Amino acid sequence: MRLFGITLVSAALAAAQSGTSTSSSTSPSNTSEPCSLASQLADESQVIPAQVAYDCLRSVPVAVDQDKTLIDQLKLLWEWHSETGYLKNTPDTWELGSVDLLGELDKIKENLSSYDSEYDVQLAINKLTLRTGNFHFNYVPDILQVFYFQRVIPVTTVSEDGTSVPETYAVADLVQKDSDDSIDISPIVKINGEDTQTYLNKIAAQEQYIDPDARFNSLMWRGNAAASMGSFVNTGLGIYEGATTNITFKNDTTRVIKNFADVRQNLTAVTSGKSFFEELCTGSFAGIEAMSASMKKTPYKGAPHHWKRQSIPSDGYPKPVVEHSGGMVAGYFMNGSDFEDVAVLKIVTFDTSSAGSEDAAIEFQDVVKQFLGNCTDAGKKNLVIDLRENGGGDTALLLDTFMQLFPGEVPFSAQRYRAQEQYKLIGEAVNSVYEDQSVQTLIKKATGESFADIGLVRYWAYWNFVDVNGDNFKSWDEFYGPHKYNGDEFTTIMRYNMSNSNPVSILDQSGFKFLNPPARDPPFAAENIVMFSDGLCGSSCASFHEELKNIAGVKAIAVGGRPQEGAMQTIGGSKGGEVIPLNIIPLSLQTMMNLTAPLGIDSLDDNSLTKLANPDVLLTRAGDYSSRIQVQDQIRKGDESGTPLQYIYEDADCRIFYTTKMLLEPETAWEAAWSAYTDDSKCVKDSTKKSSSISGGYKPFGPGDLNGKQSENSTSSSDKDEENAAPAWRPSLAICAAATVISFLL
Repeated sequence: MRLFGITLVSAALAAAQSGTSTSSSTSPSNTSEPCSLASQLADESQVIPAQVAYDCLRSVPVAVDQDKTLIDQLKLLWEWHSETGYLKNTPDTWELGSVDLLGELDKIKENLSSYDSEYDVQLAINKLTLRTGNFHFNYVPDILQVFYFQRVIPVTTVSEDGTSVPETYAVADLVQKDSDDSIDISPIVKINGEDTQTYLNKIAAQEQYIDPDARFNSLMWRGNAAASMGSFVNTGLGIYEGATTNITFKNDTTRVIKNFADVRQNLTAVTSGKSFFEELCTGSFAGIEAMSASMKKTPYKGAPHHWKRQSIPSDGYPKPVVEHSGGMVAGYFMNGSDFEDVAVLKIVTFDTSSAGSEDAAIEFQDVVKQFLGNCTDAGKKNLVIDLRENGGGDTALLLDTFMQLFPGEVPFSAQRYRAQEQYKLIGEAVNSVYEDQSVQTLIKKATGESFADIGLVRYWAYWNFVDVNGDNFKSWDEFYGPHKYNGDEFTTIMRYNMSNSNPVSILDQSGFKFLNPPARDPPFAAENIVMFSDGLCGSSCASFHEELKNIAGVKAIAVGGRPQEGAMQTIGGSKGGEVIPLNIIPLSLQTMMNLTAPLGIDSLDDNSLTKLANPDVLLTRAGDYSSRIQVQDQIRKGDESGTPLQYIYEDADCRIFYTTKMLLEPETAWEAAWSAYTDDSKCVKDSTKKSSSISGGYKPFGPGDLNGKQSENSTSSSDKDEENAAPAWRPSLAICAAATVISFLL
């Protein structure tokens, strides 16, 4: 039996309780100012009572005039979010419902005087992003980054046998029970006076996932790493859940546990709500100034979801056949009876930034290659791909891994932008430069780089991408479209240029190149592979699932979720494309316009672009990596409806619940997943053969050509008048772009 971290769990709880009691027992001088009290307590401990932190936040006065400007500026940037239009009219299967993001911002602006505090205003805006379920879409301004609210009692939900409806327990009790079976433990029946599941479902609504079972899983303890403690413990930045957590057990015992807040910023100069705003809401840590130095040369290519696990734990897991030095990926051979021919590929992240090595991507590729070779040599016939807690990362890695699993097959990986006016205006300027070779020569002489390969213009560089059929775009007009879907307009669907000779389209990792193995029999047949997900898979992980399901025909098992019978979606994380901080577009455009002004060039002197380039209040309050937009949708191969992947409902082929052993022993979880895949009597009741799953009749499009499908000619806007057409070349625009590139690269 492998015991999984009872010491670590106990230590974590003890440390948290100790921190809370230390703060609570402190007796600072009497004060009527909540922020003064918070400041005094923070001088003695980084951990202070949650109530004190919350009272401090609620004492910060509303900055009415500034917030009006901030909201107007935020609306300009949210126009770039790929789902802004689609969210107004979501399909019936989208259980989160429709939301008019820009309209809701207007309502907040109109009612600013009715809010009690600046915290309430900013939290209201933050909750708009949560309503989308898309963890690529974030608004976390300065005031929400000061305190991180937490509980000290992790909980999780387990079933007796993996199929019966589970109950919720304190994790410490489960760990003790696993160590000593003679101990009697009792499930939790009430939290803060409410039925346990009612309460958990209520707070799960603020988890940013598209599926309710994934949101529930996000609350649950999944391991000892900070990212795996669950959001019941890690309540979050600015999210207050009361001064205490009151737990009632089935055996009628109760526990009252003080909640606390981790102080993330220096409160030394804070003496009141007013001084809190003056010290902490003026760009000192969340503003663009703190970020601009690192953003000058390389466009941002995405960041992991905040609580995504970054590495496979060293404890609890069996000895791997091969593993990544940064813990990103590992391969295992199962040894249990009836599982000798099953291998496991555990991919906890595709994000190389967490690995601490410039060669992390190449090493990831090598680990996958070596493991698949080991599997072939050992005669392994079956494969579990464990994607639990994988929140995404580098797109190139998921594409390369798919091609290693299915040599000779080409991933589809298609995206599009929202075709709104500002995107078009900048694209026309970029295109004007691209079409003039003399200006490109000037840029090359000044910078040493080819204009076509400069990352600054990547989002408009149609020459670096291909259409749905893999052909080059002939022009900016062909790339831009626009095409109408669901009442909104989008650019032409594009795919990555996966040639190793193109360093811009997708190969953003230093020295990384696709292996491009020749066509041959795959190391595992698709019917002998199963994906294993807890619904937290998203971003690049969701893209990996899409290639495996819709191209290769691989099925999936989901685990956990709400304690009720029925199916569960495989993917609960974002299914969108690239994500960037709010600051990227204004920073690029502002530099361009500032450089052109001294030269007497006014070609970009468009009112909407001028406003977009100067969102000063917004970038002071939310100019760091924490506030982001998703600039691309992803589109399924063969789907002529143009529906973003985000809004396509997809049940797993089977669902199982965690048992205590499955949580504490990864091998047991893998055995349960494979057993359920091969015998659906081991699946949760009413969780199999759903129409959106392969086992229920969904037909993957498969590899090969589209054969005429997804031609967007019929959906193109018919109003391409002179105003919408790309303009003729203008020398001033070319000079402007050259100056911009020089400023970014020198």
